[in-house]
Amino acid sequence: MDSLRSSTKRAHSPATPPPERSSPPAASPADIDVEKSVEPVASDLPKGPSFLHLTEAETLVKYAELIRLETERLIKGKEDDSRWPRFDPDPVRDRYSNIHPWVNNRIKLHVPEGFNDYINASPVVLTPTTANEGELNDDTLDKYICMQGPKKRTVDHVWHMVWHELATPDKSSPAVVIMLSPTHSPTPDDPTKIMEKCFPYFPTDEDSPPLLINENNELGEEFKATVKFVSREPDIPGTSIETRRLVMTVKGEEEEKTIWHYLYPNWPDFGALQEENVDSILALMEISKKANGEGQNPRLIHCSAGVGRTGTFVALEFLNRELQAGAFENWDEEHPGEDPIFQAVNQLREQRRTMVQSYEQYAFLYEVLRKLWGEKYKLDCNGGSHERGDRHVEKKGKIDDGGDEDEDEDEDEDEED
Repeated sequence: MDSLRSSTKRAHSPATPPPERSSPPAASPADIDVEKSVEPVASDLPKGPSFLHLTEAETLVKYAELIRLETERLIKGKEDDSRWPRFDPDPVRDRYSNIHPWVNNRIKLHVPEGFNDYINASPVVLTPTTANEGELNDDTLDKYICMQGPKKRTVDHVWHMVWHELATPDKSSPAVVIMLSPTHSPTPDDPTKIMEKCFPYFPTDEDSPPLLINENNELGEEFKATVKFVSREPDIPGTSIETRRLVMTVKGEEEEKTIWHYLYPNWPDFGALQEENVDSILALMEISKKANGEGQNPRLIHCSAGVGRTGTFVALEFLNRELQAGAFENWDEEHPGEDPIFQAVNQLREQRRTMVQSYEQYAFLYEVLRKLWGEKYKLDCNGGSHERGDRHVEKKGKIDDGGDEDEDEDEDEDEED
């Protein structure tokens, strides 16, 4: 597998202006509850960092800069000695012709010489934006493999990758797969037309027959595997998360591999979660991370294209970890003008093209971080108004990062995430 290419260099985001604050009215002694005075007063708590107070216009500027940086990479990718070469579309293995890994940062299938080692999947790791990791500081960064939703022709490739890439410290260590898309959903332009977002690549219940992997020897003659359904775990209260336990065996191997498969079907294409679903996605992060044990194995995450919802999930989990560790306390004094949300998304896009695909998803990260900041420090952290719901940024001038403009309107070519 290619080495991870998470750069320690950060792109400079447009300057973040300090928020304007008005002084709160002074409280009289009669207003103070002595029993509650043990709580820290606001002046003793960290101030909300400037990047959480951006207006919508300022956030749009930052998102536009992310698009500019990615466009620059794509242009440089045409040069012979470029760091950013890209593959030609593979009509069999790519779900969308404009979404595929950077050549220098991709998972390679462990196949015999002469066999095609390509799979639309990228290794991803995010470098902390600050050394102030508090109690959460350890030697293990969260690792991920971000991939497209499997196609019928790539199901064997996915399970081959699961066996080989999620194999630390040994092949019997549990694997974690997070699916952030339903298998089918209506197309944006015509709700009466149903489009495949992800082929059903796993056994769903006790009536599902075992999956027989590599029957046609596409991955070489030696690799023969079976994936079986074991159990459907109890539902997680207040969420739509479906949890399944699967088991994978490979011919000639004594150990079997347990796979924890989490399906979260309620995240819309290109969109941000509704407010009532934020807690459920945070719960999925915590549950899947715990199932991953010591985190030596990357978690495998996908939606349809493997960039929009997938990138937003990874960015939010990383940024929430930083926030809970106290990394954003005194941020403006120690990192003036810097925006860790912008930096995290740019890091992701350096490792897989178009991660956090739409403006709505990008603005969602600011919204949730404001909410989590307020909950952690018991302070209001109001900032720019980023509406969700049915409004998309294309109504404000089509700044949506939807991929190559010259792609055909074919359901197997234009990426939907």
